[in-house]
Amino acid sequence: MASSSNDKTMKMTTSTAIATATATATTTVTKPRILCLHGLSQSGATFSQKIGGARRKLARYYDLDFLDAPVRVTGTGGEGGGGGFGWWIRNEQGEHVGVETSFEYIRQQTQHQTYDVLLGFSQGGLLATALALSGDVPGIKAVVTAGSPHVEDAFQIAMARAAQRHNHNHNHISLEAGKAIPKLHFAGETDTIIPVERVEQLSREGGNGTVLKHEKGHLFPTKASEVNAMMEFLETHVHHHHHHQA
Repeated sequence: MASSSNDKTMKMTTSTAIATATATATTTVTKPRILCLHGLSQSGATFSQKIGGARRKLARYYDLDFLDAPVRVTGTGGEGGGGGFGWWIRNEQGEHVGVETSFEYIRQQTQHQTYDVLLGFSQGGLLATALALSGDVPGIKAVVTAGSPHVEDAFQIAMARAAQRHNHNHNHISLEAGKAIPKLHFAGETDTIIPVERVEQLSREGGNGTVLKHEKGHLFPTKASEVNAMMEFLETHVHHHHHHQA
C-alpha cells in the first residue's frame, strides 16, 4: 500500500515539474496571432461562439483576437439574424457605404499589434482578403475566409490604399506582395446567400487562393475534415515560418 501511494506522489511531482517547465518554455516562444473578423450582424463574441470547435483547435497553436466591427447594424437579416455590427452597410442604391472607414478602423486597432493571419467570415472574410492586398495590417502570412464574396468596391479601395502606401514607403507591402499571400477560401455548396461562384471570384481576384468546398450552407465550417485542412494550410504557411524566425 505504502509503495503505491509513493508512486502516486512521484507521478504528481513529475507531472507538475513538466507542467512548470513547459509553462516556462512557452513564455519565451510566442504563438502566431490570428485576427478574426466576424460577418455582418455578428460581433466578435458571437463569431467566437459559432466557430467554437474550430476555435478550440486553433487556440492550441495560435492566439486569436476577435474584433467588433465599427458599424452598429439595426433590423433583421445578415449573418447574425439582425442587430450586431457590420464592417459596412449596403444602401438602397446597392452602394457599399463605410468601406474605407473599416480599413482605417482596422489599421488603427492593429497599429501596436502584430498579426500573422487574417481570418474572416462572409463580409469579414472579404475584408480580410482586401486588407491583405492593401497592406493595412503588415506582416500577414496567410488569410482564411468562409462564405466570403468578391465585392469590387472593397477591392478598389484596397488597391488605392496599396498604391498610396507603396509610393510613401518603398519598404512597405505593395499590391503584388498582398496578392502573393496564400489564401484559403471555404465555400458552402448549399450556401444560398453567397454562392460558390462568388467565393471563386474572390479567390481569383485576391490572388494565390485555394477554394475548398463543403456541403453546408452559409457558415464557417467546424467539421473535423475542414478544420484539419485549415490547420494544415496554416501549419505550412505560418507555423513553420514562425518557428524559423523564433
